[in-house]
Amino acid sequence: MHSANLTNDERIYSLHLTVQSVELVRGSVSSAYQISVSCDISEIPSVNCTLLFSKKKQDIGAIGTLKFEEKRPVAIASINLDPDTFDEFKNLLSNSPARPASIYLKTSKFPEDSKGIIKVKNTGLRLDISDLSWRYPIL
Repeated sequence: MHSANLTNDERIYSLHLTVQSVELVRGSVSSAYQISVSCDISEIPSVNCTLLFSKKKQDIGAIGTLKFEEKRPVAIASINLDPDTFDEFKNLLSNSPARPASIYLKTSKFPEDSKGIIKVKNTGLRLDISDLSWRYPIL
């Protein structure tokens, strides 16, 4: 998903992810839990994606990164959410949606071919995540 009729410098790069499952993950008793979201990337259907959300104040710069593995069709993101947004997100995900929820990641520039097909699968490419939004069905 991206804005049309803009130059590459003006264009907003974003990815649409469809949520498949959600888990709370705690690596040890002494560590804080994270929210782990398994999802599909609409623009790259053959790549499995996991988003790991942590509760952390992020004032400056990117809120996270999305890394595509070189040898497997897998992408893993680490995303920091401020405490209020993290709690809101966790509470929302505690209820089963009427249909799959969507998450939209605003990212740094990613490569595309002349037909607009995204070329990140099995590249080792790392994208910065500058913002995110979501749609969560309630009916």
